[in-house]
Amino acid sequence: MTARTRILGWILLILTIAVSIIVLTTARAELSRVKLQAHAELQHETEKFRDFASIPNPADGKPYSSVEALMTSHLQNNLPEHSETFFSIIDGKEDQRSVDTPPFRLDQDADFVAQAAEVTTPEFADRSTPAGPVTYAVVPVQLEGSSQAGQLVIVEYLTPEYDEAWATIWTMTIIAVIALIMAGFFGWLVAGRVLSPIRQLSETASRIGEEDLSRRIEVTGNDDVAHLGVTFNRMLDRLESGFDGQRQFLDDAGHELRTPITVVRGHLDVMGDDPQDREHTLDLAGDELRRMSRLVDELIMLAGSERPDFLVPATTDLTDLVFESFSKATALGTRHWIIDATPEAFGVVDEQRLTQALLQLAANSIDHTDVDDTIAFGGRTTEDAIELWVRDTGTGVAEEDLERIFERFARSKRTKHGRVGTGLGLTIVDRIAKAHDGTVSVSSVEGEGSTFVVELPWRHPEEEER
Repeated sequence: MTARTRILGWILLILTIAVSIIVLTTARAELSRVKLQAHAELQHETEKFRDFASIPNPADGKPYSSVEALMTSHLQNNLPEHSETFFSIIDGKEDQRSVDTPPFRLDQDADFVAQAAEVTTPEFADRSTPAGPVTYAVVPVQLEGSSQAGQLVIVEYLTPEYDEAWATIWTMTIIAVIALIMAGFFGWLVAGRVLSPIRQLSETASRIGEEDLSRRIEVTGNDDVAHLGVTFNRMLDRLESGFDGQRQFLDDAGHELRTPITVVRGHLDVMGDDPQDREHTLDLAGDELRRMSRLVDELIMLAGSERPDFLVPATTDLTDLVFESFSKATALGTRHWIIDATPEAFGVVDEQRLTQALLQLAANSIDHTDVDDTIAFGGRTTEDAIELWVRDTGTGVAEEDLERIFERFARSKRTKHGRVGTGLGLTIVDRIAKAHDGTVSVSSVEGEGSTFVVELPWRHPEEEER
C-alpha cells in the first residue's frame, strides 16, 4: 500500500467518524425536538383551557352552568393546529370533537375513552396508534355546583413531525456521503501533489550512485516537503563533496605511500652481501617505514576528525593550556622560546586536541627556523572569540604556498633543514579548528617569519551549563 493510499485512507476514516458523529447527534437532537415540541404544545393547550375556563361564557357573559357547556364552548372557540385534535368526555362517554380530520380518531377507541374517563388529575402520556405515535394530555374538569364530570383530551400526532425530522436526517446523510466522496477525490489529487517531491526524491535516490552524485531535486514551495527536498539536496552536496574529497584523498595517500614502498623495495632488491651496504640499506628502510607509520597515524587522525565524537569539550583554563603546550613544545628543538601573552579566562574546548594543534604548529616552526630564531606562543580572548597563536622568525611561507598550505599533502617548497614531512600536519590543525567551529590562518613575510592563528568561538562555561 502506497503512502498516498494510507494518507487518504486515514483522512477518510477520520472524516467518516466525524461526519457519522455529527449526523447521529443531529438525528438524535431532531427526534428529541419533536417530542419536546409536542409536550410543550400540550402544556400550552392545557394552560389555554384553564384560562378559558376562568372567564364567563363569551356567548352570554354568564358563568358556565355545566361541564358540557364549558367543553362545547372551548371546542368551538379553540381551533386545533396542524397534527392536533381535541375532544371531550362527559360522564365517561365521548361527547364533542374539534373541527378537524385527524389521522386516527382516539375518541372512537372505547378502551382509550374508558381509560381517560378515570383520570382525576392532569395526565400526560404517549401512545401508539395505527396512524403512528401520539402524545396526549387528559385534563379533568369539574364545576362547582355541577354533578357532571368531564375530561378534555388533547392529542398531538407525531408522525408528520417525525417525517420532517427524518427528511432532514436523510438529507444530511446524503450530503455527508457526497462530501466524503468529494473529499476522497480532492484528497487523492492533493496527496499526489504534496507527495510528488517525495516520489521525486525516491526516484533521484534510486538513480544516484558513486559515479553520479550530480542529480538534485527541484524544490518548489516552502512547506515541510519542500524543506525535506532542500535537506536532501544539501545531503547530496555533502556526499558529493565527501566522495570527491575521498577520491582525492585516496589518490594522494596512494601516491604518498607508494613512494617509500618503492624506495625500500628498490634498495632491498639491489642490497648486496657487504655489511656496510646492508647496514645502510636497513637504516634507509627503517627511516622510510617510520615515515610510513607516521603517515598512517596522521591519516587515521584525519579520518577520525569527521566523527561526531572527535572532540571531547570540557571547561578548560586557557592560560594552563598555553603554558602546558609551550612546555611540551620546548622539547622539540633548541630555539629561543617565549610566551607573548596568555588568555586569562576559561572556555569550553577540547584541551588535548588544541594542545596537539599547537604542538603541530610548533613542529612546523622548527622546520623553518634555526637555533637562533624565536618561536613564540600566545593567546587572548575577545568579546566572542578565543585566539591562540604560534609565531616564528624563520624563513616564512612562500607567497605561492599561502593559498594551499592547509591542504592535504601540501608542502612548502623550502625548509631550512631539508626535512620532508607528510604534508598532513597543518591539515590536522585545520581539522581541529573546524571541529571547534573555528578557523586557522597564517600571515607570513618571506625571510622574516610566520604567524599561525587558531581562532575559536568562545563558549563560556556558564552558557554551556544553561
